[in-house]
Parts: sequence; structure tokens; C-alpha cells
Amino acid sequence: MSIQQRRLDKGWTQEELALHSGVSARTIQRVESGQRVGAESLKCLAAVFETSIKNIMQEQDMNTVKHAEKSEQVTLNAMEKSAIKYGQSLFTLPKKGQPDPLTEIERKAIDYGKSLLNKFKQK
Repeated sequence: MSIQQRRLDKGWTQEELALHSGVSARTIQRVESGQRVGAESLKCLAAVFETSIKNIMQEQDMNTVKHAEKSEQVTLNAMEKSAIKYGQSLFTLPKKGQPDPLTEIERKAIDYGKSLLNKFKQK
């Protein structure tokens, strides 16, 4: 059970948990968001929830992994959007009267990419 779930089970706000445990509200926010905090803070939280520091540390480790996975997914989503936007910018044809800056092979590759993108959009 996470620190946040333990806190909610008691009906406490983050500020109330901070008062009961003797750690700052900011530390509570860090713990609940999966960031690492010091051993002393974890000991205080373990005491408030009447559990072992080992349980609290295991929960903290699981939250840290979840936080890292979420951050990684956000980064991957942003990179994917950026790549798609860049790819779409390549799909534009040159304006009338201007030479095509791409070779014939590059233009065919882009046309193929467009067809794949259109198939993807149709799904």
C-alpha cells in the first residue's frame, strides 16, 4: 500500500500527514509523486503508519519505478509527436516554379511514407 493510500485511508490531507509525522508537506508531495526522500523521513512515516521502514522503503521503490515509467512514456509520446510532425513537414511538395530539393528516390520514399500514414490514420 502506498503512502498516499495509507494517508487517504486515514482521511488525512498531505498537510495533516506532515503534522503527524514531523516532515514537511513538500516531503509528503515528493514521496507521493515517487521521488526519493531521506531515510529519516521514511522512518517518521513508518512510525505514523505503524509499519516497518522496510515496508515503506519497498513502497517508495515501487512508486519510484512507476514515476520513472510514466516520465519515460511522456518523453516517448513527445518524441513520437515530434517525429510525426517532422515527417509531415517533409511531405510537402515544392512550390510552383521552385525545383524539388529531393531526389527521385527520396520523393518515392516520402510518397510511400504518406501512404503508410494514411493507412494508419484510417484505422
